[in-house]
Amino acid sequence: MGLFSKKPKAVKYDANDCEIKKKRMREIFNKTVNDGDTYEILYAFMSTSKYEQGFVFDTNTTTFFFYIVGYRKSDFNLVLVQIDSQLKEHSDAIYIDMDNVNNVSYDPKIHQLCFEYKKRTGSFGELLKIGGTSAKTLYGPKNIYQPDEIEKMLDFAEAFRVTLEEKGYKLDKWKR
Repeated sequence: MGLFSKKPKAVKYDANDCEIKKKRMREIFNKTVNDGDTYEILYAFMSTSKYEQGFVFDTNTTTFFFYIVGYRKSDFNLVLVQIDSQLKEHSDAIYIDMDNVNNVSYDPKIHQLCFEYKKRTGSFGELLKIGGTSAKTLYGPKNIYQPDEIEKMLDFAEAFRVTLEEKGYKLDKWKR
């Protein structure tokens, strides 16, 4: 530690609210996905930014997308269910075609897990930020603390990387 560096503060969250939200996420996932109980789940989000130059003002708009991510290690299935910030509404299940995934990477500084796949027009990726939220979060569901779920998801991603290496894909560096 340097002279002016600060010790990172512990995440503050309400444990009871966290358990209620995890149960609600499980209810939503099981209602949306067939055999939902066979999947491990966790909360993740993605964000996109759009910069527009205007006549007088330039604007930068950020949009957040909140997901329940379900994964099953036995057959390497990955499912996303988009949710709203109050956990009241949700989308249909989005199944990721794991046969087209050709790279899996993780950036521990920003807790971003990427499943990269190819489509007809180029490469795309699911950039999942899997860090959880605190009681002071300004966007998305609050009080989702999930260190155990994150470790299990990273174990899933590492196991999938092994299968990609066996298929001969050249992968990005992996750092946990």
